[in-house]
Parts: sequence; C-alpha cells; structure tokens
Amino acid sequence: GNQSSKGNSATKGEVYHMLLVGETGSGKTSFLNLVYNVQLVHKLGFATSAKQFRKYNKIKFENPSKRPMESATIGSELYEVRFEDMTIGIIDTPGFGDTRGFEIDKQNVKDIVDKVNGVEYINCICFVINGRQARVTPQFQYVVSEISAVLPKMSVMNMVVLLTNTRDETEANIDMKEVTSFLGGEIMQENIFCLENPYCKLEKLRNKKPDLPCEEIATGLKDDFSVASKTLEAILTSMMRLNPVKTCDFMTLFVMKEAVEKATLKLMIACQNQASLIKVIGLKKQEIDEALKMKTLNQSFKNTYTVPKIVIVYTEDRNTLCGADGCYSNCHLECILPKQGDHKVKMCDKDIIKLCHCMDEVTNICSKCHHSYDTHYHMMHKFEKKDEQVTYFDEAMKERYEMAEKSVEDLSTLMKDQLDSKLKMAMEEVVQLSEDLINKVNHFEEHASAASYAKLIECQLMLVEQRIKATPADGVINGIMSELVKTKEQLLEKLQLLTKARQAPSASKDINADINLVIPRTSDSAKCCDPEDIY
Repeated sequence: GNQSSKGNSATKGEVYHMLLVGETGSGKTSFLNLVYNVQLVHKLGFATSAKQFRKYNKIKFENPSKRPMESATIGSELYEVRFEDMTIGIIDTPGFGDTRGFEIDKQNVKDIVDKVNGVEYINCICFVINGRQARVTPQFQYVVSEISAVLPKMSVMNMVVLLTNTRDETEANIDMKEVTSFLGGEIMQENIFCLENPYCKLEKLRNKKPDLPCEEIATGLKDDFSVASKTLEAILTSMMRLNPVKTCDFMTLFVMKEAVEKATLKLMIACQNQASLIKVIGLKKQEIDEALKMKTLNQSFKNTYTVPKIVIVYTEDRNTLCGADGCYSNCHLECILPKQGDHKVKMCDKDIIKLCHCMDEVTNICSKCHHSYDTHYHMMHKFEKKDEQVTYFDEAMKERYEMAEKSVEDLSTLMKDQLDSKLKMAMEEVVQLSEDLINKVNHFEEHASAASYAKLIECQLMLVEQRIKATPADGVINGIMSELVKTKEQLLEKLQLLTKARQAPSASKDINADINLVIPRTSDSAKCCDPEDIY
C-alpha cells in the first residue's frame, strides 16, 4: 500500500516529516523560519530569544534575485527542527510558477522527488496559501497540479492547508471549498489552520527600525508568537495523527510522468513530420493542378478544318468550262459543239465557243458565269467541289502541352511510388505513438493524485495566459512576450495532441483510405487535403 502502518501517537525521538509546498509569495519560507525561531522562545524566553532570531533556511539554496514572483527558494532542502520531544523534518520546496519558466519548475520537481526519496516516509503535505487572496489563482492551481503529479492517490489523506496572513478563518477571503476542489479531495476541518506569522512582522520591524531595542520588539510581538506557537502545536498534533506515506511511490510517479512527457514529445515530433510530409504532398499536388491547367489551355494545339477543293473529273462528253481566274464553272455540260482544234471546222477555236448554248448571241457573255466567251474552253472534263480535311499544328502550344503532360506523369509517379509509402509509414507511426502515449497517461492517472495529465497542461496554460496579460509593454521589446506566446502555443499543441490521441484509430486499422485523401490516384484536379483532416 501507499501508507505505512506506523502508529498515530508521538514517540520520543521519532522524526515526523512534512513536505512544505506553496506558490511563490505565499509565505512558505517565512513559515519555516517561524518554526525554528519559536523554539528559541520556548528555550530562552521571548526577550532573550528575540536577539537571536535569524533566518533558518540555508542561504546557499536562496535565490539572490529580488524580482517579484521569483521564488525565494531555488532548491529543495530537508531541515530538522526539534519541537518539544519530537524532531520535525521539513522538506522545503521551491515556489512553483515563478517567472523563470517551466524548465525551472521541472527541475524543482526533480529536486523535490530526490529529497523526498532520501527519507522513508512523509507524514503530511502542507500547502501554504495566502489566506487574504480573494480566490484560487492560476498560479496556485499550477502549484497543486505540479506537486500532485508526484503524489500517490492516498496522499490526499495527508494534506494539510495553512492559510497565512490570517488569524482565523473569518479573516480568510479565500473559499476553502474552491481550494479543496483543486487538491483532489476533501480536507478535514481539523487539518485547516490559520496563521498570522509574527516572524514577518519581526523582519519588517528590523528593516524599518534597525535600532529598535529588543525589549520593545518583545513587548509588541510576544503575544503574536504565543498564538503562533499554539498554531504550530496544533499542526504538529494533526500531523502525528496521519498515517505516513511511503516515499518510494513519489519516484515511481515521477518516472511515470517523465515517460508521459517523453511519449508526448515523440508524438509531437511524429505529427510534425507527418504534417511536413503532407505539406510536401500538397505542394506537389498544386504542381499537378498547375500542369493539368497548362494541358487544358494548350490541348487545342492540333486543329482540323474542312476545306472545299475543286477537282477535275474526266467525262465521256465534251463540256464548256470557264477558265477565268477563280472561276470553276461548268457552263455547259454535254455540249455538242465540235471539239476545239478540230481542223474540219472552218472556224477559229474561240469563235466556236460563241456558238455554245450558254453564250449570249449579242454580247458573247456567258449566261452562267458572266465571263467573256474568250475565257472559256471546250474539253472532256468538268469541275467538281469536294471537302478535304486539313490539320493545323501550333508548335508552341504543342510543346507546352507535352511538357505539362510529362510533368503530370512524373509527379504522379513520384507521389504514388515514394510519397505514398512515406506517408503510410508516418501515419502508422503516429497511430502507434498515440496508443503508447494514452497507455502511459492512463497508467500515470491510475496512481497519481493529479486529476489528469491534461489538467496539468491546462493549469500551465492558465498561468501562461495570466502572465501574458500582466506583461508590460517593454515585454515585447525584450522578448518576454514572444517567449510566453511560444510557450502558450506549445501547451495548446500538447492539449490538442492528447485529445486526438484518444480519438486516434487503432494501429490495426487500414489507413489506405486516409492516404487516398492526400495522394492523388488520377490526373483529375483536386484540392489539397489539410493536415488536420488526416490526423
């Protein structure tokens, strides 16, 4: 099981371990310093101990930067504090969600897990929250989501909430129902505490009035430290009642989460490769469409026309024909006039034509073609009109047509023989990686107290969106805004990827139908398929 069977009562010399968690600015580090300094009050009395009050957290683990919303703690550290007859081991964690980015938080989680793994068990997980804030902030949601990713499911029973900057719940502005909804389970009333930390007041007095005598400090803060001491006793009493959680499960969950993140990255790369391949196919498809258009525009390079043609047909009888330019008139067929050149006739050949039935006796003009008699002749053939097919080639259009035809053929062969197989392999890889990712996500969600892996990403997204809104104008100049926008796009891509992975077809499905949406199988023009339609 996740929880050990240690007893619930305090044993002299026993160590109780607390995991201290809070968003940047919640007062977590000040609480740690309070725990130590309260012991001086118990030992030496307030007036004497006030002179010795100091910061207990190790300076080497502190962030030297004083920028707002940067965590004061830059590494996890185990502090052991004697409190009455017990030893309290407090694992101080870095404040999540500071402005240095998610990579810092990722390293923080690893530091926490390593430090937790150094002890055998954890008695309680104490969430420090600024009780004066009006609502649960995106930053708090993010803190909870990050830490719950490495907390076993049963650890919700070991959660304690400390509302800082409040003496009791009547002063707290935050809605505890909203808080518990993000913690993944109901927090018992006896595990909710309020604290107006006098150590913070002490630090302010020292900074504003460094020469103020300790006696005056003691007078002003004695009662506050007394109340704080009782609150600490109540927290420790509550912690002793909780069944310890074995820490080996923290590392197991961290490894599971790492596996999910690696699987997500692999799937993102595979999807990007598939999208790039589909883009290449789309460009080739456009080239085919352009080539098809070129073919269509130049397909009329060959034109055939019907042309009427005059031919000479030989006959058995003599005929009077017109020989004027462009006139192919059969003026008198089967004419009985003597044959031209017949020496038995005592007339000139041309004069014989005057006697033809088609000639006017006065004008000697042909009544049929209206040409003069001297353009006519008398022969044994006639004119006939016949239609003839004539083909015309536009050589420039023909060249463009043939080039376009070759382009279509070459590109279609390329897409079918090469891109087809590559796309099929890419799509199969995406399907397999999707199945692998969902299996790892399901395995992680079965064991972690986190609501879901998608919820972790949503909390990161909310935090980034909050920072984008809060980024000042100079953030655009120094590149802060561009980095935030880039991070937001990556988180949106991850969420979309998870959604699609759950909807992805099984690896056994024949994906040829999907490939047909992208690879053209005919020379017909078609629109390029959007990558979103494929995956």
